[in-house]
Formats: sequence, C-alpha cells, structure tokens
Amino acid sequence: MRLLSTQEVAQILGVSESGVRLNAQKGRLGFRTVRVGSKWKFPDEEVYLYAYGANWREHVKQQDLIDEDTSNASSGTEQI
Repeated sequence: MRLLSTQEVAQILGVSESGVRLNAQKGRLGFRTVRVGSKWKFPDEEVYLYAYGANWREHVKQQDLIDEDTSNASSGTEQI
C-alpha cells in the first residue's frame, strides 16, 4: 500500500484533483483505497492497474529484470 497525495492519484488516474474526490465518493477508486489525513492509502496493484493497464504484471516483471541487471552491473558481478 502506498500513501499518495491527491495530486499523485489524479496523475495516475488521468483526472483532476476534484475528479479523484468525486470518484472516491461514488466508490470508483477501489474498495481498498481509503483517505488517511491528507493522503490516500492506495494499493500497489491498483496503482499499477491504473497506470499501466491490464498488462501491469508484465510491466512489473520487466522493471524487476531491469533493476536486477542494473544492480549486477553496478556491483561488477554477473549472474550466469
């Protein structure tokens, strides 16, 4: 779960900040998304789903591979 500002949630969803609040009132943000003070507690899966669409799992796998390759290159070791 991530704590995101209203502006960050708006960027992910592609709506205005008032659109985020309206979607929350109508129950369109997902059942696990809740307001915590001035932030939104937003599940990672829903962040990826809104940001990358139906293929978000594939995007996360590719990103993990890129991060792994980068960490191996910076440490000077290569896994075979």
